[in-house]
Formats: sequence, C-alpha cells, structure tokens
Amino acid sequence: MDSFGSDTVIGPQVRLILMDCFETLVQFGDHGYSARLGVDLFLDTFAVGQHIPVVVISDAPEAAIVGALRQAKLLSRIATIHDGQVSEPLGAGRSRKRLDLPLRELGVRPDQAVFIGDSQLDAEAARHHRVPFIRVPRSEDRTFSFERLIAGPSRYRSGEFTLHVENEYRRP
Repeated sequence: MDSFGSDTVIGPQVRLILMDCFETLVQFGDHGYSARLGVDLFLDTFAVGQHIPVVVISDAPEAAIVGALRQAKLLSRIATIHDGQVSEPLGAGRSRKRLDLPLRELGVRPDQAVFIGDSQLDAEAARHHRVPFIRVPRSEDRTFSFERLIAGPSRYRSGEFTLHVENEYRRP
C-alpha cells in the first residue's frame, strides 16, 4: 500500500511549493549543511523555469533555517521562510506546521500547492491543511534525488526505508 503522498506530482495546477528544511531540503555532513542531491535542478525547474515560489516551512528558529540555507547556497532561491514560531502546538511537545499562513499570504488555494517533507508530522500537517503532499526519505538515504520529483511521483515508501535503516544500523 502506498504511503500518503507517494503518488502526488507537481502538475500544472501548482502555484506554490512548500518545503520542510532539515533532512528534506538540506542535509548535514562533515562540512556543514549542503543541498540534498538533485535540489539544484529541482529549484531550477520549478522556482526559476516555471516561476513557482518555494517557501521553506520548518519547526526550527529562523536564524537556524537561514544559516543552513545560506551554507547550502540555497537562500537566494527561497521566496520566504516560516519558522517554528508560527507552528500550532498539539500538546505533549508536538506541533503542526501552519501551512495555511503561506497559502493565505500568497493567495493560493490548498489544491494549488504541494508540501514536500520527510516526516509523519509533515504528512499530518498536509492532511490537516488539505495540501497535496510528497514524502521524501530523510537524508540518510543518499541515493534519493529530487530529480525524481521533476517528472513524476516520488514513489517513496517510508515503511520500506525505515526497515532498511533499522536493519542497517541494528547493533548486535
């Protein structure tokens, strides 16, 4: 069974791309933050080529987001940033990203946007705000490329990847 968001595509109706920051758009490595594989071509295709604004929405503080995007050389390609201060508290230390805020600011209906994220909380935010969702693997999967999202659905199956990670890093 496909996970929520595995068949979502960025079609001609999309006027706004919302993206999680950490482990989705950028990854942390030996030399600090860098763009995920294929992100440059992805942004060239949609943000530059099709003039679709890309908004980063994250639970982190704005300074951390800006620093990571700057280090990954992506900051100038992002239309705006929404940080953790605009998240909706859910209790028990959990919060939901407010996807409705950038939609309202840019005058875009939920069905005219897509949210790209790596977690169950991202999927829950998309469902709550009725925004189509593309779930991508966390940056531990170094084989995933954002180029896969240019031509069609990500086909990412979160359960399969979780099992792979657990088997790969299980301690005897």
